[in-house]
Amino acid sequence: MTAPSHDITRDTLMLDTPYVAPVGSKETAIAEIWSTAFGIDGIGVEDDFFDIGGNSVIAETITRLIAETLDIPLKTGSLVEARTVRDIARLLDDATRNSLPSHIAPLRSGGARTPIFIVHGAAGLLFPSAAFMDGFHDDQPVFAFQVPGYDGSRQPYDSVEEIASEYLRCMRMVSPDGPWHLAGFCHGSWIAFDMAKQLAKEDCSPLSLTLLDPGVQEGKMLNDYMRFMRHHGKSGVASTMAELRFRSKSFLDAWRCWRATGRWIAPTDPRCYDIPEVWDYLQARNRDRQARALRKAGSTATEQELTERQWMWDREGEGAFDTEKELELQRTDAANAAISELKRAWYKYSPQTPLESKVHMVASEFQNEKLKNPHYPIRRLMPNLVITVLGEYHNDTVSTKGPENARIIQRIADEASKSGQ
Repeated sequence: MTAPSHDITRDTLMLDTPYVAPVGSKETAIAEIWSTAFGIDGIGVEDDFFDIGGNSVIAETITRLIAETLDIPLKTGSLVEARTVRDIARLLDDATRNSLPSHIAPLRSGGARTPIFIVHGAAGLLFPSAAFMDGFHDDQPVFAFQVPGYDGSRQPYDSVEEIASEYLRCMRMVSPDGPWHLAGFCHGSWIAFDMAKQLAKEDCSPLSLTLLDPGVQEGKMLNDYMRFMRHHGKSGVASTMAELRFRSKSFLDAWRCWRATGRWIAPTDPRCYDIPEVWDYLQARNRDRQARALRKAGSTATEQELTERQWMWDREGEGAFDTEKELELQRTDAANAAISELKRAWYKYSPQTPLESKVHMVASEFQNEKLKNPHYPIRRLMPNLVITVLGEYHNDTVSTKGPENARIIQRIADEASKSGQ
């Protein structure tokens, strides 16, 4: 592969790191891949991924090109720790690099502290910024999960319980007997929640569990909650009227679904998430609804601005992914299929048994208002909840651009480790 010519060169960036030329065919090939991914000529083997503008999209591109060019799998999250061409070359030569499954990656592997394991959000993997990692202690081991099947090495799971069980297996490969700290971003908080529940059944719990602004999942969880709210605290007549309105709406929704797919099923029926054509219809319907809401909220905005807002909405809060649609284009078909199954798993998930152990939650101001309702599913499922409010809205709260969330996770882990000694 020949490195293309680009307008931006390494000299244009005025880096502090001196240029070091690649040595051998592997470093040369990786340097050319970096040049293609970054659009920068003259990248040296000691140049830092983040210093030259690395982000999740570029990391995904590098991972894909290495697999295509060198026929060697590489975890996207590896670039958080292995941040130079030379680091990547050494990692690919490391005979033990595949000792862990592809769906867990060390973000920082050094240090003797109790490891922190973080579950991704809707993007299916966690690729934080260098600033986010600065929020952890230098000697704090941090591992991140990547949705199974992302790299095409296995069939993806379609249930939260199965994903949680697999993540526990991976966690125990790193630290067989614990202790562990668990954290979850956004929708991934429910996977971390289920991991803690499965550990509780074994009479074993993580030292800490920190969830970053989870919401009530669209699908079965939301349907169960709405069904409860229709009947709770209402008289017989009011409850009957609410049920009639709901059934009327369900009939209309089922008719619309039949017109679009030929299947007569209400979108509130959990079985619809296992019917491919209905699943596709539901996702398209939700995107249309979001687009209409965006246009109503910003009728004076340009089409470009509306598109950008739509992208932000579709991101579902995964703060590290500023260009989720571009990332989707860079992913392989296997990765996009795994993320689709991940969404299906969340749609079908609606736990009923509370987790009695302490749960720390980083919540937006918007979410914190909902948590004041004792019947809200999060409040019901996590009765021993400790809340830290950060940011006004969800996207502010779950961001990995800065160190704030890492500092909170680290503080909670430190306090739990100290009290657990």
